[in-house]
Amino acid sequence: MSVSDFSNEPELAYRPKDLEEDIRSERVELGTSYKHDYSTPDTGVVPLSHRRPMWHFMGLWTTFVVGFSYMALGFQIRAGGYSLLQAVGISVFGYLLYTAYALFASYLGARTGQTETLLTRSIFGTAGSGLVSFFVFLAPLGWVGYQAGLLAQIWNGFYGWGPVEAISIVLAAVMIVNNIFGFTGISVFARYLVTPLLILWCGYMVLKGIIVDHASIGGTPSGGGLPFWVAITGVIGFAMWGNEPDVWRYGKPRFTWPIPTYLFCNLWLTLFVAAGWMMEQLAGTTDQSAIFNFTVHYSLFGVFVIALIIATVSQFAVNDGNYYETVNAGQNILATWKKWRRVYTCVIAAALGAFSAWLVNYKFVNGWFIVAGFLAVTVPCATVIMVVDHFLLPRWFKISRPLGKVPSWREAGVVNVPAVAALLCAIFFGITGTADWPAHWLEQTPPGNWGPVPVEAWILAGVLYVAFVAISKALVKTESGLHSVLGFSEQAASSHAPGDAVVDLVTLSAGQEPVVVSGSTGADGR
Repeated sequence: MSVSDFSNEPELAYRPKDLEEDIRSERVELGTSYKHDYSTPDTGVVPLSHRRPMWHFMGLWTTFVVGFSYMALGFQIRAGGYSLLQAVGISVFGYLLYTAYALFASYLGARTGQTETLLTRSIFGTAGSGLVSFFVFLAPLGWVGYQAGLLAQIWNGFYGWGPVEAISIVLAAVMIVNNIFGFTGISVFARYLVTPLLILWCGYMVLKGIIVDHASIGGTPSGGGLPFWVAITGVIGFAMWGNEPDVWRYGKPRFTWPIPTYLFCNLWLTLFVAAGWMMEQLAGTTDQSAIFNFTVHYSLFGVFVIALIIATVSQFAVNDGNYYETVNAGQNILATWKKWRRVYTCVIAAALGAFSAWLVNYKFVNGWFIVAGFLAVTVPCATVIMVVDHFLLPRWFKISRPLGKVPSWREAGVVNVPAVAALLCAIFFGITGTADWPAHWLEQTPPGNWGPVPVEAWILAGVLYVAFVAISKALVKTESGLHSVLGFSEQAASSHAPGDAVVDLVTLSAGQEPVVVSGSTGADGR
């Protein structure tokens, strides 16, 4: 696929907003999010009138890519035997590869106004949606556990607080609190106050290292054992959320619109990776608690209380995003029960997050890479398949699946056979390439240097889906039969949209409702 496939976008009547109006709109949206987050079928499409300004996403996404976890990534890259300049190059290149995926995922969310898991109902069918929702639910919980464990290590480095394992488990559960109130509160505080302070702090320590200790940060460390493409996979996994449509469904539906945000955030992620590399080098140890202790003495004159506040709030904010992804996936499955409440999903997620903290930090070998590799492969492959289905099947096969409404479980198709088959094949390849099978979790099994495995898995998912759809179209001669194989919902199957139409919230809001095509006899709707 190419960017040109997304160039014919309908013109929308966006009215330019000044800063004052943006701020007023932002306050309204924050208040609305306490009531619902458009994450259930009856409120599952974010209206175009509720889209948020660019600076909102720059602030939010910056919160996601700055923090101590990216310093820890710098520790790992340095321990792998890479110089500071090489670590910077790995960080930039890895994030650019992630951005190539994220642009398509963001565009899908913005065009449809739907979350990742709600989209799977229409595209994967009920069985396929359950499978993808399981991956979306599970993968972020690994990061919940990792981030909680990292905060416990930071506290231990600052004040010697222990037992670290017990604190990690408790922190992981407590970090769900903000999601109960709609993904606001502490995230807003972190975005507009703590994150800028964290960037200034990190910038100061990097500048001090370059100016004062430049002689100590040159050369290549003696470590080894982390192949180049494995390091790249680590960066992609740390940058990856997988549920980019969830966040960017609040953005403007233009393919290139998120580019400034992603490039802006590449700068900050790389800054923190470089800072982590430098602090490990100057501390002369690979013990993370000791490195964080050294960092405060080096860059904050030993004022631990400031570092404690910044670290705690920023780690809570990052896990807000992880839990947000998990809760949305849970809501896709459970919220169809009328008596079910979002808070129940939060409680379940918190319990599993606590278990994850114990598992990832204290039972898995190289838990950070297991989590990064799993997330970089599983959910993104499903997103690529949905992008191909929505934007390319109408062009290449004259198969249009309207996405203007979220179907209930009863209205959704049973399963999109080509999509599930392509997804499972791509995940099998990706998990094998990253050595992420359960047999390797408790032992030191280095992943193979197979190239950028996540990127290869994404491409494989898209290519296989196209191939399987082509085979299905050749074998199934009726329109209704093909719709059944592809898991069309009742609404999509009865819409009679032209085969080459891309039908979603944007086209419907722009008054481009597809005309009814009568006398349709072919499987392509003509």
